[in-house]
Amino acid sequence: MKNRPPATPEPALSSGLRRYLYVTAAITGAAIMIVEILGAKMLSPYVGLSHFVWTAQIAVTLVALAAGYYVGGRLADRSQQLTRLYWAILGAAVYLAVTVAICEPVAYWCLDFNLAFGSLLASGILFFLPLALLAMTGPFLVRVITSSISGVGGNVGRLTSISTLGSLAGTMLIGYFLIPLFPNSITMYVTALCLMLVCAGYFAIYRRKVVPALVLVVAAGVGFGFKDHLGFKGHYELVKEEFRGNSHFGRLQVVEALDGSCRYYLNDNLIQNTYDPARKVVAHDRASRLPANFLAVLRSTSRPTISTCLSQR
Repeated sequence: MKNRPPATPEPALSSGLRRYLYVTAAITGAAIMIVEILGAKMLSPYVGLSHFVWTAQIAVTLVALAAGYYVGGRLADRSQQLTRLYWAILGAAVYLAVTVAICEPVAYWCLDFNLAFGSLLASGILFFLPLALLAMTGPFLVRVITSSISGVGGNVGRLTSISTLGSLAGTMLIGYFLIPLFPNSITMYVTALCLMLVCAGYFAIYRRKVVPALVLVVAAGVGFGFKDHLGFKGHYELVKEEFRGNSHFGRLQVVEALDGSCRYYLNDNLIQNTYDPARKVVAHDRASRLPANFLAVLRSTSRPTISTCLSQR
């Protein structure tokens, strides 16, 4: 039987590097939960938010985690060079930034299949790879930090605890702050940017390499260069958008027909209400349950800007 070459050891960890690895575990843990929740919200304007969509997103996340844990452990046994791990995290960050631009065409293409399979396919294409790359962090860091068998239990427990606390922070952040206040595209870009910063910090501080830092600058510039994908304003052929904003219920919009004959209230691209400006009548009494600022926008005879609408919150 062919003997496997011994794993390439990483130099002894300094206390500073050890703390940096703990920070990396926390941030990747937070990013995994943010991507899991945000992924479903990004798909919802195109495939809805039925139980099929959430089932697909959770299933893809679990399979990605399983794959990432396995590959991360095997990779760490072969070589404990941290550079490989941080390149994987950087790859996940770049892929997540790209999902903002490709989410809509991928989702619409997957709708050619039935909803159950299409939502699973869309979630897999968009989020399996970055989640699997991020999941490699845990087993890889356990192998790197553990210098003797006697310390395995403590290191596994410590890293798992830190990663889980990071996941908790990410869950609270995405649920109570990021989704209600920011477009989903911005949240995904910021998540990718944080992962890039973690990688750039490692390469710049502990490896004295500038190439990854340049990748970070280029990726961030390319991402924010696609202004149409940032979610600030929609462009339509038959209507003009008067308002767009995020909320606890998803993306909210008010659009008006080009001839001014009708206005529509949309929630994740689905029409929830219509309003006739001439008769000043809302289509049905469900409007009584809409937020007051949206009714004000719907009934306004002026053309409110997004900043004006937001100031009414």
